[in-house]
Amino acid sequence: MNKIPHAVPTVSRRAFFRTGMAGVSAFYLEPMLRPVNVYATEKAKLRGAAEYCIFIFLNGGASQLDTFDLKEGRWTPPDFKVTTVKPGIVLPVGLFPNLAAQTDQVAFVRSVEAWESAHARAQYYLQVGHGFSPARRKEMPSMGAVIAYEMQAKRKDSDFLPPFVAMNFGNSQAGLVREGFLESKYGPLPLDMQQGNDFVVAPEEKNAFHRRWELLQRLNGEATTGKMPPIYGEFGGYGRSAFDMMNSPKIAEALALPAADRVRYGTSPLGDGCILARNLVAANAGTRFVMISHNGWDLHANMYDPKNKGNHYGLCRELDNAFSALIADLRKTQTPDGASLLDKTFIVCMGEFGRTGGDLSVNSGRDHNRFASTALFAGAGVKGGQILGATDPRGEKVIESGWGEKRSIYTEDVVATIYSQLGIDWTKKLTNTPSGRDFEYLEPMSGTEFMNFKEISPLFS
Repeated sequence: MNKIPHAVPTVSRRAFFRTGMAGVSAFYLEPMLRPVNVYATEKAKLRGAAEYCIFIFLNGGASQLDTFDLKEGRWTPPDFKVTTVKPGIVLPVGLFPNLAAQTDQVAFVRSVEAWESAHARAQYYLQVGHGFSPARRKEMPSMGAVIAYEMQAKRKDSDFLPPFVAMNFGNSQAGLVREGFLESKYGPLPLDMQQGNDFVVAPEEKNAFHRRWELLQRLNGEATTGKMPPIYGEFGGYGRSAFDMMNSPKIAEALALPAADRVRYGTSPLGDGCILARNLVAANAGTRFVMISHNGWDLHANMYDPKNKGNHYGLCRELDNAFSALIADLRKTQTPDGASLLDKTFIVCMGEFGRTGGDLSVNSGRDHNRFASTALFAGAGVKGGQILGATDPRGEKVIESGWGEKRSIYTEDVVATIYSQLGIDWTKKLTNTPSGRDFEYLEPMSGTEFMNFKEISPLFS
């Protein structure tokens, strides 16, 4: 019996050198099988209230008991100005004066646990919704890539923006999880707000830009005429997407950072990222998921020391300005159907885990704690002004889940809620992976047991 040959791309030596570094990564020379959706036996009931999601990632793990799950004690500085903003909601108004005035738009979930307490693994988990597997690290797509893949069918001919944008992950972007085995067009467009971007072509440079593009197409002619393996077509498609974005007359407006807005948002990389996120969703031109990394929350030492440039006060001030301005602008921006942009944008704000409670450590900081953290949610039907869950007096352990389940809320539940809001069935699987193992959007197997992960429905009641 003749065996069917395996579909492995082939490339001549001449073609390989012609395309330069395109083939360096052995992973991308794997068989480029297209993924196929497979539904679980029982589909999830989807909310579908949002068209966009903005995720503010508190990179390093914010201290829950010094922010949104305040535990007042001898460790609490007087200038926190601890205040009962409304019944049940106590906040350090000295740190969050602007957000304190908008608590009716925000739900505070204080019963979040993480599976990991090491930064790299926990941050991976937060982006993918799966535990880290060295064998599948390059295969697993991030949540943003899955959203981009699922939203592809909704793209309009006029869309010129990428579906997934990630900001402030640094020059190396080592912590940013990309598209995995999905096509490159579903991967993130990485932007660093401290570096600026080169996507807006100055009017006096447009003629030269078009000449260079035409020259590139001639040089890559063989790759664009179908004579090369499919992988090179993907690289060409990625370049075409970048060209379409840069060539759009609307790109300058979408990436604009007006000086007055920068001041209002706090004049910080987070603030600039939130302005850009606002612009991208307001443009309604293809972007569906934006993840903004707010860096510096790993405060093991000198947490309150004014000599520490990246101390707790500065980070809270940046978050307060940017988050509150984002909510305010989305609320006042009307869409063609008369709804506000906030009604169509689901906002999530959280870190990869929480911090230790009680008194500060001997280094005047707080260490990692996976057993308790707080997540904030707003927009797209979220009932603001409510608290879900509770922790012990030291803020270190969840003692009340607050959502009808006899367990804490985990990363998978947050991811399921994002998927549900965007109308994505989190019970799906993608087959035809390089490893041959199906990629489940959310696995029912946690690090220790089987669990029924689900959306956080009380957010919307």
